[in-house]
Amino acid sequence: MQRKNAYNILCVAATPFFVDRGGHIHIYEQARALQKLGNKVTMVTYHIGRDVPDLDIRRIVNIPWYQKTDAGPSYQKPYLAGLLLVKALQVAREVKPDVVHAHGWDSAWVAWWLWKLLGIPYIFDMQGSFSGEIAEHGYSAKSGPYFNLLSRVERLTLQQSPVVLTSSTQICQQSRDRFNLTPEHAWAILDGVDTDEFSPNTYPHDPALHQKLGLPNDKKIIVFMGLLKAYQGVDDMIEAARVLVYERGFTDAHFLVMGFPDEDIYAAKAAEKGLKDYFTFTGKVEYRETGHYMALADLAIAPKIAITEGDAKIYFYMAMGLPVVAYERPASVEILADLGFYAKFHDPVDLARALHEALENPDLKARGAANRQKAVDEYSWTAVARRIMEAYGIAEDRMSGRRRANRSTETVIGTQHS
Repeated sequence: MQRKNAYNILCVAATPFFVDRGGHIHIYEQARALQKLGNKVTMVTYHIGRDVPDLDIRRIVNIPWYQKTDAGPSYQKPYLAGLLLVKALQVAREVKPDVVHAHGWDSAWVAWWLWKLLGIPYIFDMQGSFSGEIAEHGYSAKSGPYFNLLSRVERLTLQQSPVVLTSSTQICQQSRDRFNLTPEHAWAILDGVDTDEFSPNTYPHDPALHQKLGLPNDKKIIVFMGLLKAYQGVDDMIEAARVLVYERGFTDAHFLVMGFPDEDIYAAKAAEKGLKDYFTFTGKVEYRETGHYMALADLAIAPKIAITEGDAKIYFYMAMGLPVVAYERPASVEILADLGFYAKFHDPVDLARALHEALENPDLKARGAANRQKAVDEYSWTAVARRIMEAYGIAEDRMSGRRRANRSTETVIGTQHS
């Protein structure tokens, strides 16, 4: 089948889009890059979230009691998926898309029904394991009957999806190994970053913001950007800061923490460890404003402990020319390669060691500059969008094959009964 030069795309996002966090930035920047290549994008999403420029967003009916904007599972998601399907059917009949791009597990189930009811091919953009995510967020043990049920749902969803895209090779390989998927079925496209928007030239150091935040002038600033949740490694970061200050005796650093929703809780935890004067918690910062804050930093930290997920914040750190300390986690190592400062996974003591060594490294700025160059050379959103368009074409071919197979089966059955 001849591939299209441009697609009419229906994005299904089972999430309160747009909120200033990594997964939503992934969706937004993908959509922008696809539109720059001549594609049309319409998005169906939850009733809550912020509208963003240049994107046609259609929302489900308002559910006033559901206001959850942070990531992770919820017992209310099943009926939200039903409402999302109703809205997606309505919008699909209106815009007549060529393909559905499903972001997340609930969206993949909606996309499957759109295929069954309307015959629209789809791809599944998977950011992590279904069973793994539920277990890591504390909704299930990592073994037992319930976990096995979740794994069966995960297997069926992946096997039914014509193309599965992931943002890291490690997540992709795990899915292939665990569920016997072929390399043609599941493949990694990685994430990207707008290196023109997020650049030291676009966001130079702002002395007024530095002063407004009350940051010290005589210390190196370590920045963290992301959701303030345990799976992001925030507890580990605070403990590493304690070790850095009180066990390693390094007092010339200050942590600038951008994120939500539990900034007051984590500020209290830092204070309990005697670190009140070593942390500044900003609360939520809008996506387009984050560059101003990152420009204040000398070093960035990425201590995520969710082993089955990517870590989009690293791309932004790199684009802003920051050196990065990260846990030695496959997804993080894949992005940073030999340019990262690494600590043993989920080990705050070793994280403190890595921070200390990075802060005293005479080549720290050069490492940041190398990160910037790598982001420019390898992590363009345009390249990501082209790979996604290739996936759309493959999904169309495979779904056409399924249609032909279904028609052949129906013809045989009809002949047998005539």
